[in-house]
Amino acid sequence: MSDENGTVKKAGWGCIGCGLGMVLSMLLLLGLVGLGIYGIGSAVSGLESSGSGNSPYDPENLEEEYVDGKRGEGLPKIAVISIRGVIVSSDDSFSTSSADSRQVCTRIRRAMNDPKVKALVVNLNTPGGEVAASDEIYAEIRQFRKKTGKPAVAMLNSIAASGGYYIAAACHPIVANKQTLTGSIGVIISAFNYRGLFEKIGLQSEVYTSGKMKDMLNGARARTPEEIQIVKKLIDNTYQEFVRIVAASRRIPADKIRNSEIGDGRIFDGIQAKELGLVDSLGYFRDAVRIAADQAKLKPDSYTVICYKDSFSFSRMFSMLSSRSGGLVLNLSLEGSAGRPFVPKQGVLYYLPAYY
Repeated sequence: MSDENGTVKKAGWGCIGCGLGMVLSMLLLLGLVGLGIYGIGSAVSGLESSGSGNSPYDPENLEEEYVDGKRGEGLPKIAVISIRGVIVSSDDSFSTSSADSRQVCTRIRRAMNDPKVKALVVNLNTPGGEVAASDEIYAEIRQFRKKTGKPAVAMLNSIAASGGYYIAAACHPIVANKQTLTGSIGVIISAFNYRGLFEKIGLQSEVYTSGKMKDMLNGARARTPEEIQIVKKLIDNTYQEFVRIVAASRRIPADKIRNSEIGDGRIFDGIQAKELGLVDSLGYFRDAVRIAADQAKLKPDSYTVICYKDSFSFSRMFSMLSSRSGGLVLNLSLEGSAGRPFVPKQGVLYYLPAYY
């Protein structure tokens, strides 16, 4: 018994030691793999950016994915361009909470270059986003319609407000879910003012500039009347462009937009938007597809509905694993949450509702 117990005891300690060794080995291996992934990812990224033909912004590197309709080679296509999340000007290809304007435009160009694509459905589920990014997508859709003469139908889903509606104005017609949140025609810019906090804790900011307006959004001091007027002028110029686009798209007089609830920044549901003339009809995604097919003179069951996805790329995979930082990133979020929250950049013009 003693020998047997002794043997068991030794085996137990051996297993514990073995387990600890395995854990330490795995941690070491993960560290080495992490460094290797980052190094390889950086190297492959360098190759791709130097012209290897694997750019995520090359329309030819996109792959088609079946969405709906008839399957088969050589069929006419309706291409779905999805815009989800806050619209930004960035190359953060792996963010699930934002829509990269360059990637969206790449998909539109892919559809524009394919003669089998007979129509677009711009599928919107976005609160809006950066002014320049929204305008870039708007211009790309307009270019598609002008160059090809083919229809682009907007579908407003849960939310298509501000910059989302700006993009929808490039399309005709606009279909909205009756429960959508849309409108919010306006511009917003924000900055923190922490002057009062600095005074409480005895902290003072020192800023040296080449001109008196160079630090006009400096949060450590109060705004001057002249600075306020400059910011208001920027906002007004951007707002006037928004109004011009909506007026031209919806055939609503610009003065009516500016001087009514349409243009005061409020949000409407789909029913209200239709009553105000901001959308053409209420419906669902399938209705938007049917309308696009009708406008393209496609017979029922004679076409396929597709979308585009990025083709496989070692660079993109390695960059995602390393988060482009060389470190291990833990993304901790509550179950059911949308991931990391969007934080507006200070001093950037947005087509966004104020609650963002």
